[in-house]
Amino acid sequence: MTTSARFVSSLASHFEAYLALMRVVGRRYNRIETILRQLDHFVAKEPPGDVLLSRDLLERWLASTPHLAPSTRRCHASAARQFCRYMARTEPRTWIPDRSLYPARVPQFRPYVFSAKEVHDLLAAAQRLPSKHWALGPQTFFALFLVLYATGLRISEALRLAIRDVDLDGRTLFIGETKFFKSRWVPFSATLAEQLRIYRAARTNAVRVASPDDPFFISLYGERCDYSRVARVFQVLVREAGVNTSAARRGRVRLHDFRHTFAAHCLLRWYQDGANLQAKLPVLATYLGHGNILATHVYLNATTELLREASQRFERAYGSLVVGPLEELHRVLP
Repeated sequence: MTTSARFVSSLASHFEAYLALMRVVGRRYNRIETILRQLDHFVAKEPPGDVLLSRDLLERWLASTPHLAPSTRRCHASAARQFCRYMARTEPRTWIPDRSLYPARVPQFRPYVFSAKEVHDLLAAAQRLPSKHWALGPQTFFALFLVLYATGLRISEALRLAIRDVDLDGRTLFIGETKFFKSRWVPFSATLAEQLRIYRAARTNAVRVASPDDPFFISLYGERCDYSRVARVFQVLVREAGVNTSAARRGRVRLHDFRHTFAAHCLLRWYQDGANLQAKLPVLATYLGHGNILATHVYLNATTELLREASQRFERAYGSLVVGPLEELHRVLP
């Protein structure tokens, strides 16, 4: 029974309703929709009659894609589990896969947090890029990477910036609908404003005619910068700047690490200033465009500097509570 242009099985209306519900609460669910469409087509091949999402059916569906990577199969299983939980509200016989059957992979990747010197060396390397075939190239990459470091934007957000989104007088960036359909204004410093003003002037000289909707960061051909091209140049600069050669050689230094670095350096400054971190973290979450504060914790990696500051703060606050009992213990020990 076909009830939708995308879903074709007898459960089509349920798939549609589930996706509509998830999107109402602010989730894009595009990848999940693709997975559910695959499940839908599998269900459509079942014999006519009432179709039940039974254990047998779901296990056959999961087993039908042995060629997929383990992480992809876990994603399929997770999507099916969430949909089954939804279906079980109206069809109690629905089997809900146990989470332990498809355990999440323990992430082995550790984000790289640049030191201030490494950021300086990266930006300096960007300014030394060859400009014979693309005169604006060094300035484009310098300004783009500076924005990533100074604001913590996602690379996709930075590349999507249009001329109208960059308010140099008000020192704000307008980030249109990104994750969870959220838009936000991102304020930035006077120092960054001056550098972006220099880049905009160079951009104007390179492309005399521009509309407010044109991309702020442009490629050789005056179009929006391509992510893959930016990523390749970044890896070249990482090696040239001598950023942790061991991590760079294994591909463990990524553009997204600018975002991790921004968050970690914010936390470090707050430690050094004696700020109330519990009050500051929601501000950081909002600035980064996160849906909740838990998403921000992923970016707060324990660097040597952070651990040192945390240790010193603990000692200042509770040192007497620890040292006093220890001294008393030493006095009574033989």
